[in-house]
Amino acid sequence: MNNIVDLYSREKSVKDFLSALQANNYNYLVNSITPHHGYLLTYLSFLAGEDTVFYVASNPYKANLAYEAFCRLAGFNNVNLYVADEIVAAELLAASSELKHERLSTVFNLLSGQKKIIVTHPQALLRPVFPERKFREAMFVLKAGDEIDLDDLIRKLVSLGYKRVPTTTLVGEFSVRGEVLDIFPIFSESPLRITLFDTEIERIKTFDPETQRSVGAAEKALIFPLHEIFYNEEEKAEAVRRIKEGLKEFPDFLRSDLEDLENHSNPERIIKYVKYFAPDFTTILEFTQMKKAFYEDYQRLKDNFEQLRLDLNNYLDQMAIPEGLDLFFFFDFHNLFYNLPRKVFLSEFRKTFPDFPLDGVFEISGTAAIDYQNDIKALVSDLKANPEKTYVFAFEAEERLNLLGEILRENGIEFKRISSFKELVPKVNLIKSDNAISFGFLGKVEVFTEEEIFKRFKVQKAKYRSVMQETKPISSKEDLEIGDYVVHYDYGIGRYLGIKTVELQDVRNDYIVLQYANMELYIAVEKIALLEKYQGREGVVPKLTSIGKGEWERKKQKIQEKLENIAADIIALQAKREQIRGFKYPPDSEYQKLFEDDFPYEETPDQIRAVTEIKKDMEEGKIVDRLICGDVGYGKTEVAMRIAFKTVYSGKQVIYLAPTTILTRQHYYTFKERFAKYGIKVELLNRLVPRKKQEKIVREFREGSIDILIGTHRVLSGDVKPKDLGLLIIDEEQRFGVIHKEKIKKLKTNVNVLTLTATPIPRTLQMAIMGLRQLSLIETPPKDRYPVQTYVLEENDIVIKEAIYREISRGGQVFYLHNRIEDLDQLYLKLRRLVPEARICIAHGQMTKNELEDAVQAFIDQEYDVLLCTTIIETGIDIPNTNTLIIDGADYLGLSQIYQIRGRVGRTDRVAYAYLMYGKNKVLTDEAAKRLSAIKEFTNLGSGYRIAVRDLAIRGAGDILGKEQSGFIDTVGLDMYMKLLSEAIDKVRNKKPAEEEKPVLINVSKHVDESYVSDDEIKILIHKEIHRIKTKKDKEEIIQEFTDRFGKLNEEILAYIEERYLQTLLKAYGIKEVFESQNMVVIAIPKEKTALISMEEMFMKATEISPDIIFEYKRQQLIIKIKKQPRSKNWIFLLSKLLESEKNLV
Repeated sequence: MNNIVDLYSREKSVKDFLSALQANNYNYLVNSITPHHGYLLTYLSFLAGEDTVFYVASNPYKANLAYEAFCRLAGFNNVNLYVADEIVAAELLAASSELKHERLSTVFNLLSGQKKIIVTHPQALLRPVFPERKFREAMFVLKAGDEIDLDDLIRKLVSLGYKRVPTTTLVGEFSVRGEVLDIFPIFSESPLRITLFDTEIERIKTFDPETQRSVGAAEKALIFPLHEIFYNEEEKAEAVRRIKEGLKEFPDFLRSDLEDLENHSNPERIIKYVKYFAPDFTTILEFTQMKKAFYEDYQRLKDNFEQLRLDLNNYLDQMAIPEGLDLFFFFDFHNLFYNLPRKVFLSEFRKTFPDFPLDGVFEISGTAAIDYQNDIKALVSDLKANPEKTYVFAFEAEERLNLLGEILRENGIEFKRISSFKELVPKVNLIKSDNAISFGFLGKVEVFTEEEIFKRFKVQKAKYRSVMQETKPISSKEDLEIGDYVVHYDYGIGRYLGIKTVELQDVRNDYIVLQYANMELYIAVEKIALLEKYQGREGVVPKLTSIGKGEWERKKQKIQEKLENIAADIIALQAKREQIRGFKYPPDSEYQKLFEDDFPYEETPDQIRAVTEIKKDMEEGKIVDRLICGDVGYGKTEVAMRIAFKTVYSGKQVIYLAPTTILTRQHYYTFKERFAKYGIKVELLNRLVPRKKQEKIVREFREGSIDILIGTHRVLSGDVKPKDLGLLIIDEEQRFGVIHKEKIKKLKTNVNVLTLTATPIPRTLQMAIMGLRQLSLIETPPKDRYPVQTYVLEENDIVIKEAIYREISRGGQVFYLHNRIEDLDQLYLKLRRLVPEARICIAHGQMTKNELEDAVQAFIDQEYDVLLCTTIIETGIDIPNTNTLIIDGADYLGLSQIYQIRGRVGRTDRVAYAYLMYGKNKVLTDEAAKRLSAIKEFTNLGSGYRIAVRDLAIRGAGDILGKEQSGFIDTVGLDMYMKLLSEAIDKVRNKKPAEEEKPVLINVSKHVDESYVSDDEIKILIHKEIHRIKTKKDKEEIIQEFTDRFGKLNEEILAYIEERYLQTLLKAYGIKEVFESQNMVVIAIPKEKTALISMEEMFMKATEISPDIIFEYKRQQLIIKIKKQPRSKNWIFLLSKLLESEKNLV
């Protein structure tokens, strides 16, 4: 492969600089260097020596840009990002988990002695860090064969910040069950299962956090601290003693911090007490001796440090630190350069450095490349105007290089296709190259990459290392906690009170205890399938059912009648749709491929699947009526564009209908940009288009000269008549009124329809909807977007002020959300006082539709910096320039609302910030605290479908099935509603309901002992799993899984598992009863089944199994008797073994 760095390193000024790096000590200045050339120079110096290279950018945004460039140059594994939030108060109160993870990853890599490029900025570099010795003492490795004291290990894990939980699914959690320890260490790709034999580690395996099943063997478990500050009980006691020593007053912040310290929580708030834990604390620079540093823009570094100092002083003024309390926040500016004998200062403009004696000044003057952004005409014109110049087009993608070659050939420009930079000729050169980062002009050569020529090249973002990418769903059915509402199919809504064990005649059974309005009910665990967790909209409190009054039956019957009507509609629609034949579209053209290649990102598997399925239907002449459901920013529009292109290229027209002028404008520009170069005419029709132009558009659409018409309900007016409509795209159909929906229905006849929605559809509803219309789910998040840095903290004016200032200063905008309309004017004045420079506009739901749209449009057009609004921004609005979100009173919002609102930011290559604030001195309800911590944990994209499945799903169900159905869902809960809908569909189809299985009565304990599993939630899971057993394979898998997860099974649980398996065998033999006495068990096989048995083989098998099995033959029935010991359940295993041997019946 050709490396673009090779070309750069040949330039004389670069060679001179690299040879000067051989010196042991130096302070060099490199003048006139562009940022990209600075990255190339830093990378070359990294290649040339054994040193770790620190690249110090001026702020986190610049650090992220540099990090991306270095990842492309050096590879992800050779680069670390060491950044902190710029806002002091936010960083000290509620640090971002991703950034902390990146910093710890840097510490870990430096301790392992690998040379790295570490990208950082002053605020991160000057943070106090525990000394190297503390990290080395804390980290340890566990291997098979090691002897451990489990209690000591648990204490050590807690001291390193790990949290003990019933089930380990997230980084930083661990669980202990008997002889099994599960742990998800930081830096491990999977959680690990450590099985003990007494005090010895028997084996270590990785396991899947979702299924909880072991996956493969692991060589060792490396345990590293989870936070930057960690301590054991003795260190904690000593630190607390020293903190309290001599203090006369204890302000609120100190009391709160001491509580956090005691509970090992909020470590970001404890780091300021670092002196009390490790007096020899240091900076990250001290973790390696072999190092050099490159500093980007010295003056800006200095200015940023000054700002940091001012911010810190403001914050400290608010805190009122008592005398005698010795807190530490940041080192001084000179520590950026302390103990660094080799330093290089990069400057884009000529500057002097009065603070440092310089050992050499280098001029590496280059310029950034011209950014043509798809303007091929301008590129051709420049190439023709400068025939004497040497141009190099270095592309990573072969097809792009070929495309450029064709363009040059068509325009009569000579070029040479070279295979190595050594073949360079003084004209236009085309070469396939790796590491093609934006280069620009240097010496006599101008280098271009895909970035500058084709604006839309596949963007490959540098990833964060955070393992928090794969997160568990917050609401899974197993998360049943005491106090939760549940729905029983026969008894209705009750409250779960826990599991009770009842013992009767030596048999112990577990019961689920439910509180109803007028009594407590004990439900046997084998009836667990009739029980669902109540899932209603957030804030809806269901009414407990009264038992024995017919109340539940009446409710259920009313809902079932309504559901049968819906089911009949679904089935009639399905039949009708299958009869209609549509236009048969030809296969994809060459242009379709080119159009799809223009997409700047990597398609997700869901996008590809949706497009493929729709095209298949189009080419087979089927009418398409498909719902495309996906989170905001997941690429639904791209799916719609590809189908629109196929439609237009087959001679048909397209209407794109959206509920607001804002959305239509956004889609219009997106479509126009993508379709323009293919000669496809796109027009916009909404209230803002002048009347004369509207008339012209309507006429041209009727004549067929407009291919794609994008508009609001204006396109539903009687005068809009397409010439040959092939496709209707509807965005957020549920937001249109009844009259418009009727018009949409008429327009839908015999054309393909794509309906896009960002409201998730509950999985259980998908099958039912499948009858109504085809469904494509786009659940995969776009690759490598930065996670939104999320902070949960008490309302804090300093944070608000700094967050707004920071966003505005980088040219961005801010959403400030407060959900009480009556407070907005007051808040407006407060924000004006805090940030006088900010231009603020207000948007809320009591404005008229036009007022609201005009306000939001003005914000989109960047006439304002801050949009002070209610949850009106929750759906539809896409403003990529807005990358800071402040939610005031976040504890009043639902999980799904916060999640969807947070999805409004972080939609570009900039790091986005979300500050979720709750009232000062306010004690959060458990529910609110849980919601906010959930949002903080799930900062990655894609958790939308998993995080708040309940609330969003119910909204989705209401949107699709109508508002009345939402009320029914509130009455019986989502899962029960789906069960009833499924039954209604079966009834209308005349499908007989499955007969309820009545198990044969066998006296066996259905009990999970406390010593085996103590957590009720996991006990319920064990009972559910056992009740799913249908085959021998199921039985074996469950034994294997339970042994793996919880350790060796006792005889009681093994007998319980075997009894479930035996039930399926008895059913196969048609046996309805088992007679059990003190010393004998008897079963009679019905004569029709006896006739199918191969007697000789069964007798032989019985001889192999046990001498205690006796056969009799009476009235054409085979009777099996098994001798048994009192209280023994061994006969269950013998009977299973015997019955499963008859292949004619099993």
